Amino acid sequence: MTMYYSEVDGTEPTISISVKDTKYTFTNESLIRLIEDKEMYKAECLQVERKLKSARFDVKEFFQSRYEVDNFEIVAEVDDVNELLKQIGSEALSHSWSATVSITATVTGIEASNPNDVESIISDNIQLNLTCDGDIWVDDVSVDSVDPEA
Repeated sequence: MTMYYSEVDGTEPTISISVKDTKYTFTNESLIRLIEDKEMYKAECLQVERKLKSARFDVKEFFQSRYEVDNFEIVAEVDDVNELLKQIGSEALSHSWSATVSITATVTGIEASNPNDVESIISDNIQLNLTCDGDIWVDDVSVDSVDPEA
C-alpha cells in the first residue's frame, strides 16, 4: 500500500492511497464518511452474526427436543415447524390454494342504445386483477339487471 498526501489537489487537501493497483483519493469529508460507513457496516455485521447464532441455537434446540436416542426419525408438526421458521426469520411452509369467489358489482354510466348492448359492453370489458402472487380467471360474467339511469 502506498499513501500520498497532497496539500492542495483542487479546492481542498486530499489523501491518495494505492491498494493493489487501484488508487483511491479522499477528501477530509469523504474519508470521514468512509470511516462512519465502516463502523455502520461493522455494527450491522455484528447484528447479523448474533441473529445467525440465535437461529442456529433455535434450530438445534427444536430438533434436540424431538430427538430420541433409540430412534432414527424425528417427528414434528407442521405448525411447530412454521413457528420455528418464523422465529428464525424465514417464511412459513405453505400450500397452493384455489378459491371460487363471487363478486357483486354495480356498473354505472354505460352509454348504449339498448339493454342488450349494455350487457355486451359489460361482459366484454369486465376485468379482474389480483395484486398478489396467483392467477385469476373470470369463468362467467352475468348481468342480473339493466335499468336506465335518471
